[in-house]
Amino acid sequence: MRRVAIIGGETHLGEILALVGTELEVTGTSMPEPLRALAFPGLQVPNLDSPERLLAEIEHDLVALANENDHRFAAVMAALRAGKDVVADKPLCLAMEEQVELERYLADHPERRLLTLLTLRGTPLWAGLREQIREGAIGIPAFTHVRMAVRLKREQRPPWFLDVRRSGGMFLDLLIHGLDQVEWLSGRRIVAVTANTGNVGDPTDPYLRDHAAVYCELDDGTAAMVEGQRLLPDTQNEDYRATVAGSLGVADLRMSPPRLTVTSPAGADAEVQDLPAPVSVVADWLEQGSVVDQAASLRANRLALLATLSAQERRRVEGA
Repeated sequence: MRRVAIIGGETHLGEILALVGTELEVTGTSMPEPLRALAFPGLQVPNLDSPERLLAEIEHDLVALANENDHRFAAVMAALRAGKDVVADKPLCLAMEEQVELERYLADHPERRLLTLLTLRGTPLWAGLREQIREGAIGIPAFTHVRMAVRLKREQRPPWFLDVRRSGGMFLDLLIHGLDQVEWLSGRRIVAVTANTGNVGDPTDPYLRDHAAVYCELDDGTAAMVEGQRLLPDTQNEDYRATVAGSLGVADLRMSPPRLTVTSPAGADAEVQDLPAPVSVVADWLEQGSVVDQAASLRANRLALLATLSAQERRRVEGA
């Protein structure tokens, strides 16, 4: 069992909590008390007032990060420089110069390991969609469309989450999953992006972003669109979908209600019943697995940064 120190308690902490007591032992935390009481009721380990104290004073083997997005990069680098492996919620950082620094550090220190919580890769539906594509069920993929829609839940969000200067915006906080899926599903690389983002829900708030889209050009001449928004009404919590059109048919995924169908020469809208088993991306990584490897963790963040740059500068960005 590996000892983990936890910094922050904002989002996706459940990926860590699910392994506590089986593969992970929490030896210390640095998080606000209300969040800690909710995540770890009755936990009898120190809760220190700063990440620096946690890293210096608590025995641990790895660090799990679920802190505010604009504090993530500093915590990632502090943990790596302290000689610890890191499991981090997305995004890893909010600026390209930080991305370059992180990539260089890891290249110079191959003994260190980093995981971003690209959790969709471990779900049966998305893994099943990838399996259908890789097995040729729809022929050669030509176009991928990923949709990620959620509620804003403004009254439940911390202030930093609603401020693009601190959250990083829609591409880094939400569409990063879709960008990762485009490459993971297709096996192709994104080589250029054209993106936009905005705010239609509350135009009086200059720092809110509630919708975004990015058109992706892939290295084989095919294309993809990843779009997302936080505009769903309270009647629905989330709506994630994916459609992949190929030379022989179309595969459609819908997460709620969960359904994966394939239209091919064999039939229309045939539901895929035999889906892969769910995989914890954290457990897989702890066991040296490759569901989400380090290259993919870094790559997804880089793509989200390039989409952010494209939207900010209103131009097509190459070099992805």
